[in-house]
Amino acid sequence: MHPSARLGYTPLIKFIGKRTWPSGPSTPYAHPAGVPLPAGFSKSAPTPGLSKSSLGPAIFSEFWEAPKRFWMRELSADEMIAIETGGASKW
Repeated sequence: MHPSARLGYTPLIKFIGKRTWPSGPSTPYAHPAGVPLPAGFSKSAPTPGLSKSSLGPAIFSEFWEAPKRFWMRELSADEMIAIETGGASKW
């Protein structure tokens, strides 16, 4: 019999207690090593004609309802080989 089976298993990870989540968002701040931003950078101009409620994620039931850049396209043989080999075939 394995020695640890007789003694019992003690995990190496230690939990420090119950997690608490903040009730509100934290105050944003710049990274200490970052470059200073221009004076008017944090002020964003409102976009005319758009409200925050209309800027949600778009849901399309068919691919042709989405913008053309999201449509499926035919892959060339080279692209398929690159995908199947994880890019190793290029070298």
